[in-house]
Amino acid sequence: MKIIDISKNVDEKTLVYPGDTPFTLNWLTESPIKTSEILVTPHVGTHIDGPMHFAFSDKGIGSYDLRYFVGPCLVLDEQTCLDLKKLKEAFDVHREHHIQKVLFKFDSTGGIPLETLGYLQLKGVHLIGTTNNSVDDEKSHSFEVHKAALKEHIFLLENLVLDGVSCGVYQLSAVPLKWTKAEASPVRAYLLEFE
Repeated sequence: MKIIDISKNVDEKTLVYPGDTPFTLNWLTESPIKTSEILVTPHVGTHIDGPMHFAFSDKGIGSYDLRYFVGPCLVLDEQTCLDLKKLKEAFDVHREHHIQKVLFKFDSTGGIPLETLGYLQLKGVHLIGTTNNSVDDEKSHSFEVHKAALKEHIFLLENLVLDGVSCGVYQLSAVPLKWTKAEASPVRAYLLEFE
């Protein structure tokens, strides 16, 4: 079994969405015990958005069952994301895995098309991930994909690191912190590859 870390490092240099609070760490005590406090948006680095993010629920991200964030997932490339025929073929090839989580490797800053989201919803997918900062196109300010997905309680995993990860089926773990009043959470996401 191989464990593949697919999370971004988080520190003061980590970019955040314009207007969000960047990562700040302050030392409260340094001797004899080191204790720090952290101030940061929950949308920092690799993170997961829940329905509360666009007011489709009052339920915090840490209140959901872990099954939404752990299990078989399908890693696909940008071309498959943008081509519904290729996407359907990928699902047909891997139908025995009962995929409910899909991660997309993007080469551009583009977003996930609404048609792709619609197909994934029909297939019972409840988590969609991307290597981009957002599931929406970088130039979009209407957040159509966010709204459409979160309204249907499809969780959004953003800022993944899938360099060197081949397309195929893996076991995913992308569990949010048990923040019961937050709309999102940073995650330490990883894939398990069975050889």
